[in-house]
Amino acid sequence: MNRFLLVMLLLLAGCGPAAKTSDNPKAGRLEADFKLPYRLREPDEHYTLPKSLEEISGLTYFKENQLLCVQDEEAVVYVYDTQKKKVTKDFGFGGYGDYEGIEFVGDEVYVLESNGNLFRFKPRMDSPESTQIGRTKTDLPAKTEVEGLGYNPKTKRLLIAVKNGKGSSDKTVYSFDLLNRTVYKDMSLNDEQLKAAGIDPDTYKPSGIAVHPITGEWYILTSAGKRLLITNRQAKIIYSEPLDPVQFRQPEGICFAPNGDLFIASEGSGKKGYILKFSYRR
Repeated sequence: MNRFLLVMLLLLAGCGPAAKTSDNPKAGRLEADFKLPYRLREPDEHYTLPKSLEEISGLTYFKENQLLCVQDEEAVVYVYDTQKKKVTKDFGFGGYGDYEGIEFVGDEVYVLESNGNLFRFKPRMDSPESTQIGRTKTDLPAKTEVEGLGYNPKTKRLLIAVKNGKGSSDKTVYSFDLLNRTVYKDMSLNDEQLKAAGIDPDTYKPSGIAVHPITGEWYILTSAGKRLLITNRQAKIIYSEPLDPVQFRQPEGICFAPNGDLFIASEGSGKKGYILKFSYRR
């Protein structure tokens, strides 16, 4: 009887409420059979940006042949037309701030500040003014600096990549649930994983994050270490590749078109900012 009661207690202990944080993953290895479906040394297109986007810091897909861009210090979202190769419209949404990421979801634009706050608004192509502008505090841990903003359509959550964090916040990707406005600790890498992927943990400071629209893999861009890192949903690193510092002067933004084409934006660093396009090769 005592043995029966012990088993029942153990079973009941495992049925508690789900936590809002994911368990830290064990050290993972790279997938030997993974083949990157992009030629990062051979961009298919090079788009030179105007001076207003010299310090481009975020990038997202908007519509066919159109990308949305944001830069560090100005609360303006720019529409860049890849067919016309120029900015065709801009939307103001606030005042001075340190804007580091952008994502278009449904019919709303979300812009990320380095402190974790999120601006959102509905762009109107027939008007110079944005509508229904809102600001949400995500209440991330103190002294957490973030840069990358992405979106996971499976969970309907924005992904917020930490550039600099303290303690358990370091090397973490948080997610923001758009339905209940709640922040979760979604994924956390550790030093062992990064070293196994040939990455110095001190240089792992994400500047951009995007979810592949076809495979669901997470593409994480680092500007300081100039590297592209790919993980699966279970926080296992499956691929890592250093980026040519000449070709990627200061990579800050990353996004995908629905067909899988990859776009990476780089700051000008004294020159003009630019966006590189890499066609998806299955």
